[in-house]
Amino acid sequence: MPLIGLPNFAEELLAEFSARNTTRVDTPVIQPAEPFLDMAGEDLRRRIFMTESETGASLCLRPEFTIPVCLRHIETATGTPKRYSYLGEVFRQRRGGGNEFYQAGIEDLGETETSDADARAIGDAIGILKRLLPGRTLSVTLGDQAVFEAVVQALGLPSGWQKRLVHAFGDMKHLEALLKRLSSPRPVTGLDPLVLELVARGDEAALVAHIDVTMEATGYSTNASRSPLEIARRLREKLVLSATRLDDAAMLVLKEFLSLSVPLSEASSALGGGLLVPFWIANRRFRPRMYIVPCDMTGVP
Repeated sequence: MPLIGLPNFAEELLAEFSARNTTRVDTPVIQPAEPFLDMAGEDLRRRIFMTESETGASLCLRPEFTIPVCLRHIETATGTPKRYSYLGEVFRQRRGGGNEFYQAGIEDLGETETSDADARAIGDAIGILKRLLPGRTLSVTLGDQAVFEAVVQALGLPSGWQKRLVHAFGDMKHLEALLKRLSSPRPVTGLDPLVLELVARGDEAALVAHIDVTMEATGYSTNASRSPLEIARRLREKLVLSATRLDDAAMLVLKEFLSLSVPLSEASSALGGGLLVPFWIANRRFRPRMYIVPCDMTGVP
């Protein structure tokens, strides 16, 4: 069934995708929720529209295209490198704007030279926008998630916090809210004292058994939700995350990194001030982009 309400430049946009040797794909609107939650963390649950299958599996309306396109690529055993394009509706709650909107993009999979792939993605985006929006002045802000991941990893945060921060990279409002929570932890309240005791002792088997008994007693079917083991591990992670506080020195490092905003040609030198070994490793991965991406661009590392 053809999509309705497409933007008036949809045909031109799809023609641009085709000219760039991409294969247009579509994916089901209803998707399994777990891949999105695994990648983005449980915080995403509040921002996506979820339901259940008749067997109790968690489903959601498609919140974005990258994960479905990658899963489709794996399922069809398509070789790489491969370029896909898409234009379709996605659904997620946002602070501003509607909850249902169109998303378009290109997924470039399997390119061994990542710097080349990065430069091609930027070139594609600029080329398409210049054709569709003639006469407009464009500015480009670049970041490198690999560098940010290295900084976060070097701070020694629990893996759950690392995942949250990395997922928020590029969204300063979200990052600022997370940093506020890291500087002033909010303990979880209202839990059964026995549950707290079992978590503190690290007795996972007893905690799972207690959750299982409680679910059976309240008639809460495990087929329609997470298993007692999944709940126990999620609860333990939640308590660890709620008690985590980033010390002042580490917080300063993180804020200084996030405040960097320099011309692209100066980004490598700015990053060279990092004292953390993983930071240096990531910077070596970032530096080659300086020589491939057009030199008139500016941005942040």
